[in-house]
Amino acid sequence: MKQGLAAYSRARFRIEVKLEGVVATYREIQPSARLRRYVECYWWQSQEETADQLVLPDGCVDILFSRSGLEPLGLATVGLMTTPLIVPAAPARTYFGVRFRPGMASAFIPGAELLKDETRPLDDLMGGAARRMLERLAELDSLEEMGAQMDRLLRPLDPPDIGERVLRQLGSAEVSAGSSARSSLDEVISQSGLSVRHFRRLCLERAGVSPKYLSRILRFRKAVQKIAAVRGAAHSSLTQAGWADFAVACGYYDQAHFIREFQEFAGCTPGRFLQSRKRGDHAV
Repeated sequence: MKQGLAAYSRARFRIEVKLEGVVATYREIQPSARLRRYVECYWWQSQEETADQLVLPDGCVDILFSRSGLEPLGLATVGLMTTPLIVPAAPARTYFGVRFRPGMASAFIPGAELLKDETRPLDDLMGGAARRMLERLAELDSLEEMGAQMDRLLRPLDPPDIGERVLRQLGSAEVSAGSSARSSLDEVISQSGLSVRHFRRLCLERAGVSPKYLSRILRFRKAVQKIAAVRGAAHSSLTQAGWADFAVACGYYDQAHFIREFQEFAGCTPGRFLQSRKRGDHAV
C-alpha cells in the first residue's frame, strides 16, 4: 500500500510539508462550470529537486498523471487517505492531477470509494477509457491543455442524485466558532431530509468512510489550512491559551481534543507543525 502511494506521490501542496529542501512549482486551475460540483481543481507540480514529503489526509481522491522528462510514467487513482504518509524522494518529475471533491470521485471512477489509503493504476478501474486518457495527456505539455482535455473526457457515470447532493452538502459544511463538528454534521443531516442511517449509507457508498469520519478529516484539513495561513507575529500568539482558542474556533471541543486528532492525521502536534512552517520546511 505504502509502496503504491510512494510510486504515485500526489501533491496536496496546501497541506503538505517538506521534510528537506525542495524546489517545486505548484499551480491550480478551476475545471469547467459543468464539473465544479465534482472537481475541486486541476493541479500541476514541477519538482526540480528531490526530497521526502509528508502528505496529509484531505478527504479527496485524485487522478494522477506523472512524467519523467518527456516520458509518461503512468496514470493512477490515489484514494482517500486516513493517515499521514512520508513519501520518499524520487527523481525529478512533473505531475498533473484531478482533485475530486470529497465523495465525488465515485461518480466517475467505479470503485474509487474502496481505495482507502491505496493507489491503483487507473486502467484497473476504468479499462480502455483510462488508457485513452493516458494517451491524450501524454501528448500535452501545460496545465491548461491538460485541464481542457479533462473537461472533455470527464463524464459522470450517472445523473446527479441525492447521494451527490448529500456529499456536496457535507463537503461544504462550515464549523463556526463555539460549535462542534458533531453539531454541524447533525445540522447537515437534518437539512438533507434523510434519516441518519440513510445518510450514513450514502456517504459510505460514495466516499468509503462514514459521515462522522469524513467530517473529522475535513475539519482537520481546515485546521491545517488555518495554521498554514499564520504569518509573522501571529506565530507567537499561539501560546497555550492561543491554541485553546484556536481549537474551539476550528470546531474542536477543547485543546486536548484538537491535539489528539491532529496527531492522528498529521503524525505530529499542531505546535510542531507550526514550527516546521516557521523554519520554512513547507510548500504551499
